[in-house]
Amino acid sequence: MRLGPYEILAPIGAGGMGRVYKARDTRLGRVVAVKVSEEKFSERFEREARTVAAMNHPNICTLYDVGPNYLVMEFVEGAPIAATDSPHTILDWAMQIIDGVAAAHARRIVHRDLKPSNILVTHDGRIKILDFGLATVAASPVRDPDSTLTMGITDPGAAVGTIAYMSPEQARGQMVDARSDLWTLGVILYEITTGSRPFQGPTAAVIFAEILGKTPEPVRKRNPKIPVELERIIARLLEKDRETRYQSAAELRSHIKRVELDNKAAASPMLHPARVGEWATAAASESGTSIAVLAFTDMSAAKDQDWFCDGIAEEILNALTPLKGLKVAARTSAFSFKGKNDDLRTIGEKLKVSTVLEGSVRRVGDRVRITVQLSDVQNGYQIWSERYDRELKDIFDVQDEIAKAVAKRLKVTLAGAKDDRLVQQGTTNVEAYQLYLKGRALLDRRGADVPAGLELLRKAVELDSGYSLAWAGVADAFTVLAYSGAVRGSETKSQAMAAAAQSIELDPRSAAGHNAMACAVLLYENDRARAAKEFERALELSPVYVMARCWYALLFFQWACGNFEQGIAEARRALDIDPLSSYVTMSLAGCLCTAGRLEEAIETARRAVQQDPESFVAHWMLGVSLGTAGRFEEAVATLEGAAGMSGRHALALTSLAGVFGQWGKRPEAVALHRELLDRAERGYISNAHLAISAEAAGQREEAIEFARRAWDEREPPFILWARHFPQYRTLRSDPRFAAILGQMDSPPDPMA
Repeated sequence: MRLGPYEILAPIGAGGMGRVYKARDTRLGRVVAVKVSEEKFSERFEREARTVAAMNHPNICTLYDVGPNYLVMEFVEGAPIAATDSPHTILDWAMQIIDGVAAAHARRIVHRDLKPSNILVTHDGRIKILDFGLATVAASPVRDPDSTLTMGITDPGAAVGTIAYMSPEQARGQMVDARSDLWTLGVILYEITTGSRPFQGPTAAVIFAEILGKTPEPVRKRNPKIPVELERIIARLLEKDRETRYQSAAELRSHIKRVELDNKAAASPMLHPARVGEWATAAASESGTSIAVLAFTDMSAAKDQDWFCDGIAEEILNALTPLKGLKVAARTSAFSFKGKNDDLRTIGEKLKVSTVLEGSVRRVGDRVRITVQLSDVQNGYQIWSERYDRELKDIFDVQDEIAKAVAKRLKVTLAGAKDDRLVQQGTTNVEAYQLYLKGRALLDRRGADVPAGLELLRKAVELDSGYSLAWAGVADAFTVLAYSGAVRGSETKSQAMAAAAQSIELDPRSAAGHNAMACAVLLYENDRARAAKEFERALELSPVYVMARCWYALLFFQWACGNFEQGIAEARRALDIDPLSSYVTMSLAGCLCTAGRLEEAIETARRAVQQDPESFVAHWMLGVSLGTAGRFEEAVATLEGAAGMSGRHALALTSLAGVFGQWGKRPEAVALHRELLDRAERGYISNAHLAISAEAAGQREEAIEFARRAWDEREPPFILWARHFPQYRTLRSDPRFAAILGQMDSPPDPMA
């Protein structure tokens, strides 16, 4: 029997699309697998299949050819993946599967029918994924009724795939995307670690009900050999809500890789003692107690005390974080539920915590009433509640009382608390404290709110010159204004450096102070060596301080040093700590974009925008990533939106000009460059920004001149971005610009 040039040798088995045969390609003399359908393929199917055939990855079975009613594939000798007790083998298989999945997703190919029978293990331990991509090829989430799967040709809206491995969105017949494949991978990993599927039943209806409503038994209850972190990964893959799953195969891969390294360390403690220590810490935290402190509700009549309510909750959160045996959800992730109606169980699942502290604040004059309650997220029962009616001057004592009461109810030891206090009182001046809270809240919003935040922080230190945290806030505000190009670095350097130094002098163990100093010396003095020491000191003092971790990742490793992989790793650590933070997610997107991993960067930046649609920096980073990837129309729309929401911030206009320049839309780039030049005549626009817009407008000589001025004036945005920021890429090819970079990287003159 022959099919075109293929001689059928023997039957192999049956697939969802028909019979599968071992065959020989008579033209090339190689053995292949031929899958024969009873129906002819549609034109759409053939086009998609040819897209899949263009893939070349060691963990994906290669598609060689498409006939009128048959597919010709690589012949793979192996057995379907099956359960094993070896964590090392499971992690090795998982990494190979994820590599194959990531390669397909990078081409926008979604499988939709991953299952053990489609994943073969060869005699030498290599993984081969079969039939990858024959489900759908799309640039966005899709519901594709013209795709052939193991359930056959589907009708519009019908669920497709193999029932036991379907994601909830597939089971409902909804749109699917790459995250649906990640759910299915979670089902497969659960099965090979425990020996049974997480969702089972005698009928399709029962299985669907379990997929949509059941939380599977934890993996380690069935197989205690499995690493704690792998159990967490599988649980996250099986989140019903795809927004809380891993958002990309790349993100999942980094977590699996970390577990793989830890597993090797545990097996070889003499080789990796530090990683064994981390492993022990992770195991201890799994068995310990966990809590999320949610943003407190403003019950004041005027509803104008939001910043005060957030500050109280944050102080309690910060007091609980260092306690041994207690895992505390990061502030931004916990506060992301503010103003929403999520039930406690949902919050617990998303934040991976067992308890939640909620509160409300009513302030009238100098009196304040704080009501708090601690609840178990699984059953919703209240563990403890209390109401505190106090004078405003007693606010620090109230926060300390609440933190201690929570620790007591959760049976967490208080040993080692300084002066028997959990809340460390940064100031005794209540007015300074309030100014700090409000100023820091404005600073954290970035954009047009930074100057107002700076003024409040300066007033705080005027009232209490011994307030270390407020001094760190002042330094950060000056630095943010300088590196965004809003003010001249030469006019703010001395104030920023002095504020950071004052913060550290007042409290040498202030992580905020050392982080402020790290950023200041990096951006004002181009001193990468000292910046590294200060960042490391900040993270040594507070390993969960995400702002330091984000700035270390993006500003230092990526943009200042070009150490791309280390920057990405550091940003992922920050995201592990604070997974729902738009700013942290944006920082990871910036690292990925700078490293050239553009599809991951775009996907991550989109998630940052979803987490906070009002974040200027999230929209800006998405626009830069889209532009760098050559997706110009989307980039322009995104950056125009960022410009509109920020009052036409110079940073947004500069990046927009850069995209038009890349796109070849010279008139648009020229118009934006002229707008920036006009604004420079009336106020300050950094030379660093004008260098980018001039280059985009086709004015290379002008761009080089602006770059020289930017370096001569030691402009923070130039020091930050000139070396590795994507929009300087074409300028970096000019020898004159390269010479400027050479001066930047030269050791400082000790006699200068």
